[in-house]
Amino acid sequence: MHEGTLTMRAYASWKGITATRGEVSSSFSNLRLAFTSPVVDGGDPGLTSPEELLLAAALTAWCTAFLRVAGQMVLDVADVSLSGELTRTFDEIEGHRVEEIVIRPEVTLRTGLGFEKVHDMFRRATALARQQSPILRALAPAVRLLVEPTYR
Repeated sequence: MHEGTLTMRAYASWKGITATRGEVSSSFSNLRLAFTSPVVDGGDPGLTSPEELLLAAALTAWCTAFLRVAGQMVLDVADVSLSGELTRTFDEIEGHRVEEIVIRPEVTLRTGLGFEKVHDMFRRATALARQQSPILRALAPAVRLLVEPTYR
């Protein structure tokens, strides 16, 4: 695990005030993505919004923490897939805000485990994700994070 300071750089561009889309990229990876406002705010259908990027960041942060915990517990995980929901609300005083993020991991294990061990694994993964992910920690005071796992 990296200790010390890590600086990442991303770039966003938007061509003109009448454009309905922009592009985001990163010098740290091969990220290159067209983005827009949410469709309800006049954005282009089919393009990624900042809210979707935030939800994807939460999902990937939880997933990497889960895999770290599974490795520590020496669990034989065959597959992990996640879905999630981000709820955005609006009121006249505060404007738009992200209210809640729900993460729904579905885990397939190669070996059967007891109910308690599996739920301990999910609790530990969620705690680790909140501890190690600066994304989830930044959201913590204002955004409810719910994890609703299933396994087989």
